[in-house]
Amino acid sequence: MKTSSLAAALVLALTGTAAFAQATHSGWYVAPTASVVINDNDRAKSTGAGVGLAVGKMLNEKWNVEVGGQYLQLDGKNDEQGNIGVDGLYFFNRNPDFAPYALAGLAYAREGYSDSNKNDNLMARVGLGFTKQLTRNVDFRADARYQYHGNKAGSGSLGDWIVSAGLNIAFGGTPQAAAPAYVAPAYVAPAPVYVAPAPAPAAVMPAPAPEPAPYVAPKREPKQDRN
Repeated sequence: MKTSSLAAALVLALTGTAAFAQATHSGWYVAPTASVVINDNDRAKSTGAGVGLAVGKMLNEKWNVEVGGQYLQLDGKNDEQGNIGVDGLYFFNRNPDFAPYALAGLAYAREGYSDSNKNDNLMARVGLGFTKQLTRNVDFRADARYQYHGNKAGSGSLGDWIVSAGLNIAFGGTPQAAAPAYVAPAYVAPAPVYVAPAPAPAAVMPAPAPEPAPYVAPKREPKQDRN
């Protein structure tokens, strides 16, 4: 199997992440793509080309599911492939400017050199990609995926890199903002409250003692003359 340096560089570029929330579409979308194929070493030519079309649905904040097909010319018109399958896309974040994802899926593939020499196989694929919002209902998309299947027409198996670019065009639902992450409020110490001390009780002076009444001598009656 051949791992192209171009494909490896693209995969590394797609692994960058950014932690932001994205406005996402809650409905369905259609995704047309155009592809460059980096062929397995066992094929006659090193590169090919193809087109694809998928219908996808956002399931939740992390997952999309897509059902679609591809037509690939692996060696001009001498070796063609058609496949149809289903892929799960896991989004690391939903940033409108750069939303990276990983994908994995299964497909049924038919390829061969002529109508009488068809090579039908079950195909497994994995990859990395990203989307970037262009307008309210349209996102740019690009991904690199490795597609692996058996080779009934020959020995061993075949593995090809498919590097694709295209659009996600929403046609159902309305854009809705992802729920913001909860941020705990910062602790603010309460301001101290000044409490004035209670006033000291006023001193109570004792009432002055009453002054004694002035002394008054008893009045004497004059003595009567006994004569």
